[in-house]
Amino acid sequence: MRKRYSWLIFVFVLALVAAACSSSTEDTTTTGAPEATTTTAGEVEETTSTTEAPPAEMIGGRGIDLENKIITIGLLSDLTGAFAGLTTHITDAQRVYWDQLNAAGGIDGWTINAVVEDTAYDVPQHLEKLEKLRDQVAMISLSTGSPPTVASLPILIEDQIPTIPLSWYSGWAIPDFDHDVTLEQNTNYCLESMNLVAFAMEMGATKFALAGFPGDYGGDAAEGVRKAVEYYGLELVYDGEAAVIPGQDQTEVIQAIVNSGADWTILTTNPGTAAELVAGAVGAGYTGMFTGNGPTYNAALLDSPAAPLFDSVYYQSSYNVGWGVDTPGNNLMMAAMTEALPDARPSDAYIIGWNEGVVVHQVLAAAIAAGDLSPEGILTAMNSLEDVDFGGSQPNQSWAGTPNEYVLRSLAIFKPDLAAYTAAGGADQTLSQEGGTTGSVLVKDFFISDAAADFDFTAPCWEA
Repeated sequence: MRKRYSWLIFVFVLALVAAACSSSTEDTTTTGAPEATTTTAGEVEETTSTTEAPPAEMIGGRGIDLENKIITIGLLSDLTGAFAGLTTHITDAQRVYWDQLNAAGGIDGWTINAVVEDTAYDVPQHLEKLEKLRDQVAMISLSTGSPPTVASLPILIEDQIPTIPLSWYSGWAIPDFDHDVTLEQNTNYCLESMNLVAFAMEMGATKFALAGFPGDYGGDAAEGVRKAVEYYGLELVYDGEAAVIPGQDQTEVIQAIVNSGADWTILTTNPGTAAELVAGAVGAGYTGMFTGNGPTYNAALLDSPAAPLFDSVYYQSSYNVGWGVDTPGNNLMMAAMTEALPDARPSDAYIIGWNEGVVVHQVLAAAIAAGDLSPEGILTAMNSLEDVDFGGSQPNQSWAGTPNEYVLRSLAIFKPDLAAYTAAGGADQTLSQEGGTTGSVLVKDFFISDAAADFDFTAPCWEA
């Protein structure tokens, strides 16, 4: 069982300042600027960054500059690989978070030095960049991808490096798997897939196909589909787990989907490969619908030749609300991103990076309040978080109790709307314009299916 410490930790969010900040994935550190604030129910008020004054003597450790009160964290980001279209925006948002926090005085005077390394979603390159950072950082605030982060676990465990995976693999919630060095975010692929099957069933589906990448990402999602199909007494007519190899010819998978007779196909790929599969299957006569796990879709697909198909046959799974949705937490993020990057385009991925910042901020604030910024102190703080409030931009999340008690199980469903996206300016939109949209329209707010609610979560759904 994961040991948790039940003590009150406030939620830290940010109010904006007038000075513009800049964020670029080519830089390696960040500085920035809002007023640090706290909220317990979406109401923002001025306050200090911690609930009590830190002890006079602070315990330091790796990545901690006690004299200058600087905490160095690392981001292992895919800026040029298979998921770069998503991860670049996630990285930008987290960096803007730290930029503005630093300019507002940091966390009780401690500033955050965020070092970004491009891993290109490549396991050897990821491990090379981790080796570069392992003696320099107090935390890894973003580690991109399930296979690269799983491959990193021996180092993370050996060095006791607190890590936030940019991955929704079910293993991160299991202490026997991660040895309490990672903190999972949102609903995992396995439970997400259960919810996707339930949603499709509500839309009339009885026969399912699945197709996905090999490894923890595709395997975890596929296992969730299988469990939900069995739970509801439905039919899995094509099981394409690990059949989709990035960069290779997908004709065999496309034909299997077309020939399966499935009402709905669930994909676990990256956006480019999803476009190839959807266009290929529809072009070959497939008449069913598509959905997929979160990283499968990117609003930039509405700029591609496949845009009309995604508008008509695809439903988008989401762990968070999208750009333009009015919630206190999302509004703070949107205002901050507009201030920092006015000429960038809207992205639904920004809130993911922003909320990573919210979580890491709380972890570090708790460690500072406890007077212990050693690896052990940060891990204790990380494994103590309860009821983190994201201001409505995603469901609140806790990490207290057993995995079955604290794992998040909810999901939202959006529909790509090409007409709305085009009317707002499409790819030419900027954050500074009024009415910007990614074309993602909410069709089902956060829900938990019976299959996900009833699932006894005590181990990773999929393991190599």
